[in-house]
Amino acid sequence: MKKIKIISILTFLSISGFSQQLKEVNKTLSAQSSKGLLDDSYIDNDGNINMIYRAKTDKKSDELKLENYVFDSDLNFKSTETETKQKEKKENITTTYVFATVGGGNSFNVMSMKLNLNKEVWEKSWDYKKQKYVFEKRISKELVKPKNSEGAYKGYASYPDDNSDVTFIIASAENEKDEDNIKYLGLVMSTSLEMKEIEFPLKGNYSLVYCGELESGNVFTIFAPHKGTTNPNSYVYIEVTKKGEIIHNNTFNAPSVAMAVMDFKESNGDLYFIAASINKAEAYNSVFANYAPINNPDYIGSANALMAKYENKIYKQEFENIHLLKFEKGRLTIAGTSLVSGFKSMVKTPPSQKKSTPYVGKKINIQNFVIAPNGDCFIAGQLEDREMGNGVYIMHYTDIVCLHFDNKGSLKAQYAVEKVNNDSKSEVFSNVQNFFFSNDGKTVYWELLEVVGSKGYTSFMDAYYGRPTFIRNYYPRIAKIDLQNATISNFNNMGENGKYRLYRNYSYIYNEATKTRYYIGHDEDYKALWLGKAVFE
Repeated sequence: MKKIKIISILTFLSISGFSQQLKEVNKTLSAQSSKGLLDDSYIDNDGNINMIYRAKTDKKSDELKLENYVFDSDLNFKSTETETKQKEKKENITTTYVFATVGGGNSFNVMSMKLNLNKEVWEKSWDYKKQKYVFEKRISKELVKPKNSEGAYKGYASYPDDNSDVTFIIASAENEKDEDNIKYLGLVMSTSLEMKEIEFPLKGNYSLVYCGELESGNVFTIFAPHKGTTNPNSYVYIEVTKKGEIIHNNTFNAPSVAMAVMDFKESNGDLYFIAASINKAEAYNSVFANYAPINNPDYIGSANALMAKYENKIYKQEFENIHLLKFEKGRLTIAGTSLVSGFKSMVKTPPSQKKSTPYVGKKINIQNFVIAPNGDCFIAGQLEDREMGNGVYIMHYTDIVCLHFDNKGSLKAQYAVEKVNNDSKSEVFSNVQNFFFSNDGKTVYWELLEVVGSKGYTSFMDAYYGRPTFIRNYYPRIAKIDLQNATISNFNNMGENGKYRLYRNYSYIYNEATKTRYYIGHDEDYKALWLGKAVFE
């Protein structure tokens, strides 16, 4: 066995008296592992890091050839273990799904929001690794109608229930051209094509502002009143089960007449929203239109025509206020407002960074939304530009920002960080951002997975037909934020700034007990294993 090369034995960063420990090693892989796939990574009962590679074998073979590379918790190499297993076999099964889409694939219906119900029958095969059935091939697909309804619906969002045979759909029954008179409905659709209609309890005309699925499986919606309402700030929060049972139906005083919700986060049973607004006292539908995340598979550049209309208004808008909202048991408890005009004065950068591109009011690509133990909120993302190419909007993700709010919903700081790779292959992909909190709750570790774009093939068939494309690769960058003082350290780049990249699957493990993050990667040729470690004390 070859000796392990140590890239960086120990590195420390310091800010406000805290320290951060990083370590990385690499090891040459055997011919069997370098030609195979990383099949699993885990921490065993002794605290050792196990990385299992599966060698390439004939698909029809009943055998699995595995090679396990074992390192201790301090990244010292221990052993390589080889094993041959028999594939577990189970008979294929067929499963029926009913799901919702809108519109169609020709010039007559591609702009339509008419609700379509799709029935698909799939054959599923047993996956030995995941120990569950996975999709193998589609046997049939057809448009269907409910047995007990002839109504024509306009679709807004769809939420299947993994624990039953129903799908909950947000829809309306009015003429799709009459946007000032919409009666919102919840449709409970079963695989047996039985449908139940529930009318959302709204008095007057409203626009759908946002909707989403909670950890409980319930669906929440936020509605804004149309022009002419006595109190245009009187928004409505409704929460419903996928069987159509209304859990919460509460009005709340929104901090702005036209408030666009950009993202949400559920934490310890509470619900947080990041939203933005302008100072004009115009009704929500006049400024932004309706939110509709339901999918039209044939529509290019967005989920559907209505969503494209909504997104175009959001992307072009320069916001004047940012709001952080908190709901407890369906009721608004915190509504913080921060003026965008003051954001530049709140910019914090890593000490070694000479310039910054802060957030100044346009929509950002939000990549993470977390709540700290002290109630502070972190909303991290990237500034973005988009351009039209071949009839499709192409996104470019540029510099990185993180908005830090206190537990009352007011902006405490914004951290502006330069992106490392600005080439065309990298800018078309967004970064990944994660946060880890220290045991004493005073420090947050900010993990950026920086993109390194490369040219290659995403599948065997693409390679066979010579269809190269851009591929995203990541390597970690880590900094520290002092929660009380709202200061940020320099970032420490791991993996030799992209020489070693994370695997697409099983690429990191987190040990909550020791606050340790392990990263698993490879070199450009997949001939060397790279292993990194960060301790978030």
